[in-house]
Amino acid sequence: MTRLTTGGDGVITHPVPAPGDTRKAFLSGTHRVLAPADTLRRIQPLFPIVGITRLADVTWLDEIGIPVWQAVRPNSRAVSVSQGKGLTHDHARVSAAMESIESWHAERLGPGEVTATVADMERVCGYRVHDLQLEPRHHLRPGLELEWTRATRMDDGAGTFLPTELLRLDGRVRDTWMPPLFAQNSNGLASGNTFEEAALHGLYEVIERDSLARAETGPPSPLLDLATVDGPAGELLELMAAAGVEVQVEVLPSPTGLACFLATIRSEEFPVLFAGAGTHLDRDVALCRALTEAAQSRVTQIAGARDDLTSSAYRRAVTGVPADLAPPSKSGRLGYDEIPSVRNETLADDLRTTVGRVVALTGRPPLVADHTRPDLGVPVVRVVCPGLLRRSAFL
Repeated sequence: MTRLTTGGDGVITHPVPAPGDTRKAFLSGTHRVLAPADTLRRIQPLFPIVGITRLADVTWLDEIGIPVWQAVRPNSRAVSVSQGKGLTHDHARVSAAMESIESWHAERLGPGEVTATVADMERVCGYRVHDLQLEPRHHLRPGLELEWTRATRMDDGAGTFLPTELLRLDGRVRDTWMPPLFAQNSNGLASGNTFEEAALHGLYEVIERDSLARAETGPPSPLLDLATVDGPAGELLELMAAAGVEVQVEVLPSPTGLACFLATIRSEEFPVLFAGAGTHLDRDVALCRALTEAAQSRVTQIAGARDDLTSSAYRRAVTGVPADLAPPSKSGRLGYDEIPSVRNETLADDLRTTVGRVVALTGRPPLVADHTRPDLGVPVVRVVCPGLLRRSAFL
């Protein structure tokens, strides 16, 4: 259940989840404890604080019609334009705004609680620091002194630490030389209506990157037979077909047993391949995420407003470099009902199930650092999974 908060005058302001209640209230394309419209009402008063100046609807810069929105935060210390997608416009608005808010938290991460060498901290942290994502030519060594931020094991709640520099997303130029250490990215950074919701979202993302990394080095992934897809993902496929967009979906390797998909799209109007990935216990959510992210990637390139875009896709479109999908043969394709799917009643159950899958695979628990600020009240976390694979570049 949710409860309604009230201002000093007793006027109802917005719904918030009841403490400890992780029952799912919204199941269309994602699993949340609040409907997107309720989440939007909850976070909109925070926009001036975090510097979000506007939300922009960029859906119809493309021809597909899957809702895509942008959140603009000009004073960002990382990426000033965040993207959001979903089955509805409320869902896409919230997706963009929450991504911007979680980045704001990571950009302003405070100093670590402890300063110590790598060797000293490895004795108490329970993992090898070299198992974290490092820069290709890093300077990490046992005697290097770092700041460390408190974190929690996701299997038993025991305390641990993570390198603060791994968690921080402050891209500002500094007047001192900083040796390359940890790869700076947002893998596992997530927000939600509750801590469990945020932690689960971050964990799904890290598992997704693991599956993508395995697909890069392993045999070709089987294709999904799109004719067998039903539910909300089927409706997304119909939208793409109506817009003349070709779709291919790979079923990624998933040693955790979660549904993992990579959707690739192209059209004659924009003959460039765009991709999106999705991972979830519920195969419907995983496929919806992959398809909406592919559409979002395309709209993002068309809009051209994101800070980290490169010119390569535009050059490919102008020069007409072929971008073909796999042949249409159905040999070896998987039916949708062959993909594993789990739908628990609560996000807490989902989190326990997913954490157990990771521990069974890696022998090590996922770790979570809580970035939530009491003055804002939006749960924001960073999930790190020593033992899972990482890609050098993300979608």
